[in-house]
Amino acid sequence: MRHKVAIRFTIEGDLRYISHHDTMRLFERALARARIPVRFSEGFNPRPRISLPVPRTVGVGSEADLLIVDLTEPVDPSDLLERLGSQMPAGLRLTEAWKLDTRTPPQPEEVEYVVQVPPDREAEISAAVNQLMACRSRIIQRASLAGKPARTVDLRVFLVRAKVEAGLLRWVVRAGNEGSVRPSEILAAVGLDEQLLLHRVRRTEIVWQTEPAFPKRAAQNNERPQA
Repeated sequence: MRHKVAIRFTIEGDLRYISHHDTMRLFERALARARIPVRFSEGFNPRPRISLPVPRTVGVGSEADLLIVDLTEPVDPSDLLERLGSQMPAGLRLTEAWKLDTRTPPQPEEVEYVVQVPPDREAEISAAVNQLMACRSRIIQRASLAGKPARTVDLRVFLVRAKVEAGLLRWVVRAGNEGSVRPSEILAAVGLDEQLLLHRVRRTEIVWQTEPAFPKRAAQNNERPQA
């Protein structure tokens, strides 16, 4: 019998600059130190059966990331949260844990992001966002790996909604097997410098297709994102 636990966590500060691979390694080592009975894959090079269903862009902080852990035996989620939480470095905080009763892997549906816009450009950026939302299509060129041609992506296919309000740009994108749009691409599409502002972007919410299996997060306050 399989025993799976979902763990919600936040990541901020300098730790938001680590890669998806390094985040996986961080959790693998922390689970080992906490002596959590993680299930391993079979074969020549067994690996812990853990997953981060929505990879995070390097530099982007998050209030809503999710870790799925496959266990060899049942562990009380609150006990797991306490044991694993004590192994977390500064900048990564576990907020809740619960059992997953479904065999179906969690599938993300939508992801929300927020960033503070420069006060002197709020009206300009708001107009650019409204113009983008009014478009049926916005084609961009996405750089590929070395040696491969750039890909053509219709940004509007993935952008669900976007709005500037109270000095904050909030947007929601579709996520799933068909792909998604990157935070840097949204920033560039509305005239913001992604190199200057990407590290200020925060992922604030993930909506899952299997919503009943995922408890709602406690309401977040409306404080502006910090650098």
